[in-house]
Amino acid sequence: MPSFNRLSAVALAAAATLLGSSAALAQQTIQRTATYGKFTAVSEIVGQTSTATIAGGGSPLYIPGAGQFTGTVGLLMDYGADGAFVCSGSLISSHHIVTAAHCVSEGTAARPVATTVFFYSFNPAQDAVVYSGGPSVTQVGVAGYAVHPLYTGQVIDENDIAVLTMSSAAPAWVTPYQLSPLSDLTGLDHTITGYGARSSSGGTNGTLSGSGLGTGRLRTAENRFDFRFGDADFNGYFEDNTPPAVDWVWISDFDNGTAAKDGSCNAMVAEGLVGAVFTSSKYCDRGRGAREGIGAGGDSGTGYFVDGKLAAVHSFAAWYNAAESANRFGQLKGAVSVDYHRGFITSAVPEPSTWAMLIGGMALVGAAARRRQRQGCASPLRARRRAGRLLPAAVTWPGGGGG
Repeated sequence: MPSFNRLSAVALAAAATLLGSSAALAQQTIQRTATYGKFTAVSEIVGQTSTATIAGGGSPLYIPGAGQFTGTVGLLMDYGADGAFVCSGSLISSHHIVTAAHCVSEGTAARPVATTVFFYSFNPAQDAVVYSGGPSVTQVGVAGYAVHPLYTGQVIDENDIAVLTMSSAAPAWVTPYQLSPLSDLTGLDHTITGYGARSSSGGTNGTLSGSGLGTGRLRTAENRFDFRFGDADFNGYFEDNTPPAVDWVWISDFDNGTAAKDGSCNAMVAEGLVGAVFTSSKYCDRGRGAREGIGAGGDSGTGYFVDGKLAAVHSFAAWYNAAESANRFGQLKGAVSVDYHRGFITSAVPEPSTWAMLIGGMALVGAAARRRQRQGCASPLRARRRAGRLLPAAVTWPGGGGG
């Protein structure tokens, strides 16, 4: 069975230095890399134009309204001597956060020394850095971690999902998200929100040096789910019989309205996939226009929302050539399905009343019941450690809150 033609995977994370109750993000980049033939991927909101503050020349298109997305949280993971790192997540009950497994695990039993959840009553006039605290920010500690038992710690893994249990309830002004009942996300528009890295230039230069801005300011953008690796169109092309599994990873691309930067369409060409379907609008789509954007470093674990409900969790970024790296146009983003992991998520949320809210009238369906049978080849993925550990993915993290 064929696998990725030539795909490399890279995971990057931002380091943070703890300063009392706040965190100043350093310019240290932690990277992990895996190779899949032609493809480079990183486990980690950059828009068409600047996502800086308004005062810094940023577009208001990517800045939420007052009180929006209160259920989207910043996460600060303290790994002791190994440093501290930031991700994003989504509140799904009074005490529970869904995020990416790679934010809190390397695929082993080890967990952070401590994790803090940051809730922000967003005010566009303030547009504060959530990790700096302040009167509109509430911090809550994490008391427990439920990492998917099949998560391997590799960059691309359909089981890159975790549920965090907080030590106390979220603030009363925060609205939890419901889980989306949608199993097929193909062609659906979604909204992404998060506290990750930003850009002064948008997708033209992404988060390259001189254009990247800091983490910690809430941003939002839109995109489309183009396909998943396990789509029947591929007839098993992307399947892998050994961990990690990839079937339920959904791919979106960062379009700018041109064929040259139509990432999903160009991926089919790069992989040598032939057939009318691979040149159809399913894969070849020029984007959502001015509101199109993607997650960046520090957005790992944040939510992709369809009709206001949590449909997927941000996992990694990928590209075929260096000109698409650093959150630039043409890049691909991978997210893991929430509906596929509904059984795992609800099993980590013990309150029956919350279960009823999350299930939304649907019968509980365990992820294992829908897992497709796999056969064939071994994984080509290889990982490289830097700074002694594999860490949450992203792209280069500029320091501080930025402009």
